Amino acid sequence: MKETGDNMQGKKHVFTILLLLASALLFSGCTIVPIEEVEAQAASEVFDPVGVVDGVWASEVRPAISTNAVDLPVVLNAIETDLEAGGNEYGLFVGGAYNFMVKGSGTIEEVLTESRNGTVVVKLDGYDGPAKIIVQVGPLIRGNSTRDATGLIAFGQFKDQTEFGQVSKELNKRVAEDVIGDLDLAGLQGKQVRFDGTFSVSITNQTNIDLSEITVTPAQFDIQ
Repeated sequence: MKETGDNMQGKKHVFTILLLLASALLFSGCTIVPIEEVEAQAASEVFDPVGVVDGVWASEVRPAISTNAVDLPVVLNAIETDLEAGGNEYGLFVGGAYNFMVKGSGTIEEVLTESRNGTVVVKLDGYDGPAKIIVQVGPLIRGNSTRDATGLIAFGQFKDQTEFGQVSKELNKRVAEDVIGDLDLAGLQGKQVRFDGTFSVSITNQTNIDLSEITVTPAQFDIQ
C-alpha cells in the first residue's frame, strides 16, 4: 500500500525532530574549555624542582645524613679492602654507583678555588691510607651523591631522567648556599674542619675503579 503525502511528510518531521534531539544530547555532554584554562592547566603541571627540594632538604635530607653518617676512615678502609663488600655494608647502590653518607674531621691542607668547582684537600684524622680526601666548596657543586645516598629520593618518584637530574642540581645549589654560604674560602688553609656529607664511587662500565681521590659533597662543614 502506498503512503499518502501527509504520512510521508509526518515521518519526515518526526525524523527531523529525533535528529535534533540526538544532536542536542551529543553536544550537551561536551564542554568547550577556554584556551586560557588549558594554558593554565599546562603551566600548573610544569615540574618544580625548587618546590621538591624545599620539601625535603632541611627537614629530611640533611638530618638523614647527619644521623646516618659513618666515620669516613671506617668506610675508606672497608672499600679499599673490598669495594663490593664495603659498598653493600655502608653504602646504597643507585645509578651504577655506591653512595655513602660519611663524617670526618681533619686539617685543610689545600684550598683550590681557581675553578667554579672549588674544593679543599683535607688531611683526615684517623686515616693514613692512600686516598686524597677532597671536599667540594663551590660555588659549583657536582655529582648526585646528595640525592642518592640517603634513599629518600628515588627515580620512580619522577616522570623521567630530566626531572631526576633537576632535583640533583637543586640539591647541589642548596649545598653551595646553605652549607658553604659566604664562608671565607681564602682563609681556610691550615684550619681544622668537621664535616658530614656524601660521596659516590661509580662502578658501571669501569674497568679500573679509582679510589685514589674521594670527593665529598658536604651537608655540614664546620670550621673549628
